[in-house]
Amino acid sequence: MNNLVSAQKLAKAANGNIEAFQSLADTILNATERLLALNIDAARSACARVSVSAAPLVEGDMREQFASRLAAQNQSLEQAADYFRNVNELFFQTQSEIAAFGTRQFDEAARGLGEFVENFAHTAPTGTNDFVNAVKTAMSNASAAYESFVKTSRDVAETNLAAASNALQPMLTAQANSTKSRKAA
Repeated sequence: MNNLVSAQKLAKAANGNIEAFQSLADTILNATERLLALNIDAARSACARVSVSAAPLVEGDMREQFASRLAAQNQSLEQAADYFRNVNELFFQTQSEIAAFGTRQFDEAARGLGEFVENFAHTAPTGTNDFVNAVKTAMSNASAAYESFVKTSRDVAETNLAAASNALQPMLTAQANSTKSRKAA
């Protein structure tokens, strides 16, 4: 009977690992697909902008032609800013999903280890209480350290996303102000 229970537990653990791997692979493949779509859209936009800005200057109103090229340049900067913002959001979201996956896996492993330690404590010979308490303390410390790591990683990702957005904002503002002042002239 004991071998049957062990085989069932092993099969259950194997199925759980397969499902966990599939979940992680789905998260990574979805993020890769979205990143590829962003890159293709950016490449299409860049090709369209190159064809517009590569047109030779012709006789006529040079101001209008320069204003048109400046508007295309502004649009390029705005699209680049949107692209980087979207990529950052994608990375942040994917990192959050992977962190949540890791947390679930860690919690499940900790729960299984906790059950094992409890079962061991009930069946262990006398005098092992100190060992059991030490294992429980180590598990608690490992859990706290992991939670701290995940929180720090999330904070760093949020800070980097905000810094990237803030770094692009002055360029876009300056470019928009330059366009407005030229149109007013």
